[in-house]
Amino acid sequence: MLIGASALRGAQYETTSRVFWFVAAALLFAIVMYGMAEILAARVPSTEEYVGILPAIAIVPFFFAGSLFPITALPPWLADVARVLPLTHSLALFRYGLTSTSGSQALQNIWGMHSAATMAVLSLGVVALYAMVILGLAIRLFTRSGKS
Repeated sequence: MLIGASALRGAQYETTSRVFWFVAAALLFAIVMYGMAEILAARVPSTEEYVGILPAIAIVPFFFAGSLFPITALPPWLADVARVLPLTHSLALFRYGLTSTSGSQALQNIWGMHSAATMAVLSLGVVALYAMVILGLAIRLFTRSGKS
């Protein structure tokens, strides 16, 4: 929705072969968030508590992941925390996949390398690892809670 609204306001997006990075990161990050939702649903006893916890899990990381400002603007210790978040890597891949100007810089802020393709592969690997681990935990918790 945000991408569509920004395009209507004049944002320019590339639709080259790099859009693969956007699609892959979006799919993997959706799996990460789905897994987190399942873990919370299995562990949190009431709907009210679930609704109260959700902003901390889903919204707060956006402030540290480079969505509003580059992670290099954060204090060093907080930038290190941001580099571990799957959202940071996803946002960098979104930018890399859809824009020609800021995409490589977002990856550079995380990895500090010169090869954008290598940094994109590493970031996609981080998001994929999160997706596998969190989805695995979600399935395990969901299966256990179903037997109880």
